[in-house]
Amino acid sequence: MSEPRSLYFHEDDDSQIELLPLAAWPHCQRTLAELHDFAQAHFDGAGYTDLMVRPQAPQSLAELELPADRVAAAAAAQFPAYAQVWTGYSSWRTPCPRLRAWGAGDFALFADGQGERIEALWLAHEHWAPQQAPAIAALLRSLPKSGELLLVDWPWGHLFALSDEPALQRWLAERTAPWE
Repeated sequence: MSEPRSLYFHEDDDSQIELLPLAAWPHCQRTLAELHDFAQAHFDGAGYTDLMVRPQAPQSLAELELPADRVAAAAAAQFPAYAQVWTGYSSWRTPCPRLRAWGAGDFALFADGQGERIEALWLAHEHWAPQQAPAIAALLRSLPKSGELLLVDWPWGHLFALSDEPALQRWLAERTAPWE
């Protein structure tokens, strides 16, 4: 009998690629600009001299009351579920009983919440295989209320509505491009 699939993510990777309500657009746009300016001001040529903690969006995904069972069905149609999710750093690990995840390889969708509603959705921000792009796009398009969602990729500075198919395809092409 095989071990149940489990997924570990480093605590710093939490919500680096977020799905939020479209109402959070102004906050995300402003915060991306502030992060860019801060990074430029604090880069000394070899590294960064300070860090900026990103503020939470004033609008949360919980406001959309996404049904957990519909999110799970959309995710499971494209990727297998993980039985357990863990976080931590270095050799320290702790289980995340509120998190569910689906994925394969370096891609994962995380759903945070207890009960019937999802409070947050985010993606692992690793480099994904090009072959995964169609399944990732299908998953994102099939999420409940996808037309009311935006995707913000904080590390790579992308912001777009999930309903913007050309933007989604450009972003996926960049995220799955071979590293040189």
